[in-house]
Amino acid sequence: MYLVNKSLAIFGLTLAACGVAEAQQAGTVDWSQSYDAGYTDANGAYAGGSEIMHLVAHKGKLYAANGYWKDSRWEKPPYPEKQSAQVLRLDSADGRWQVDLDMGRSNGRGLRYMKGNILKSVTFTRDGLGKLLPRPQNLLVMAAGAYTEKHGVVSAWVRDDATGKWSHGVVKYGSRTGGTRWIPRDMEVYRNKVTGAERLFLLIGNPGIISGVYDASQPTKIRWDEKVEFPASGTCTTRPLGIVQANGSLCFSVGGVIYRRTDGPSPTYTEILNLEILNLGDGVNTDVGGIRGLTTVANPNGAGESILFLWAPNGRSSIGQIKRLDPDGSGGYTAHDEASMRDLMSAKLGVEVGYVLGAHSNLYPVVDPVTGDTVHIIGFQGTFAGSDHLKWKGSRLYAGAMYAIRTADQTYTVGEVNGAYAPGKTVLVSPRTFARSPFGDNLLFVGGHDASSKPSDDMAWIFKASLDVVLGPGDDQ
Repeated sequence: MYLVNKSLAIFGLTLAACGVAEAQQAGTVDWSQSYDAGYTDANGAYAGGSEIMHLVAHKGKLYAANGYWKDSRWEKPPYPEKQSAQVLRLDSADGRWQVDLDMGRSNGRGLRYMKGNILKSVTFTRDGLGKLLPRPQNLLVMAAGAYTEKHGVVSAWVRDDATGKWSHGVVKYGSRTGGTRWIPRDMEVYRNKVTGAERLFLLIGNPGIISGVYDASQPTKIRWDEKVEFPASGTCTTRPLGIVQANGSLCFSVGGVIYRRTDGPSPTYTEILNLEILNLGDGVNTDVGGIRGLTTVANPNGAGESILFLWAPNGRSSIGQIKRLDPDGSGGYTAHDEASMRDLMSAKLGVEVGYVLGAHSNLYPVVDPVTGDTVHIIGFQGTFAGSDHLKWKGSRLYAGAMYAIRTADQTYTVGEVNGAYAPGKTVLVSPRTFARSPFGDNLLFVGGHDASSKPSDDMAWIFKASLDVVLGPGDDQ
């Protein structure tokens, strides 16, 4: 049974002294654009994209995965000539982004990839048998989906940081029958509590969840299993969107359901939440997703970790509700409603918001440099009627890029990338991804845009600002 109520609890936060000291030593930096898609980089590669999908700090550099959905460089050319998604690299805070990986040119199989679906820095400490590695292996992993006429393919690339080269491998491929979508979305390294084996789990779309182990003999250093681990048969009805470790177990979301892994030689999965049975018959639309942005926070009502996410099942689910699952002390969870992204946007703009979507990746944690508390940043976008001067031309979408800042007492404030939108400013639409600067400063980088089925040539963007600006005064809710 799932108890749904408005949570009023407040919990304490831990002071991250080192992070606060670093922030206090840095000056205030206002919003500025770090990446404006549509140029040729120093090596002659085209740096473009309709969207920035992910930002990741890795070994002192910053990386971004872009996408070309609704960009003419993808939409118009025949398949062999389509511009594939790329990984971009930034070597200094004020440097210029350059192409580090072109997924289409590097796979050796003639495949083309519209989006850089998931980019993550992961660390292996053990092998597939649970034996400690001589030293931890920190890898930058890029995964993306491609299509042939009859098949879907999920690929993974791993960067050799010594040479700057990327190695490609096919994770899994199969039929596209029945609308099966081969779209990797998230990944997580997790150690089986029973066997000790450590694996990288990858959500690969409707086919489910697959995993691989560290293997130095492989070009990519990862040896992927041949079979998916979940579901045991068939495919998922919607694409899984998020995976996270919570209270010592691996959890992931499919539509309106969160599953928890039961470890052992033959692992199984159990539902810990099913919002679809509480929905009013509208179901979950796979394009919208359902449960988005799985993230853990400290449990405000006791021991353990709570799971935080945004619930957006379909086009008629206009609220964009942030929900929290608190451990109940008996192996289960109770569900609590926190804030509505629709209400936050309506209050900020003074308009009636019709629909919102958010949490494209996770609910990003950062330490507030003023208070020393951990807060979470949630990007979102929305549509409304009237006030056409505030919209992306030809759409009902707000042209700015809003994000919510959640504090531990479930207070929410609203900020905007590059400040409040006004005619003449850069059209942004949606902040999809956030990353702390790896360059020893106090900057936060934000990347985004959402093509939303509209032409979006070279609309990918990355902005940066110091944390005190990003977390500055906003509207309390």
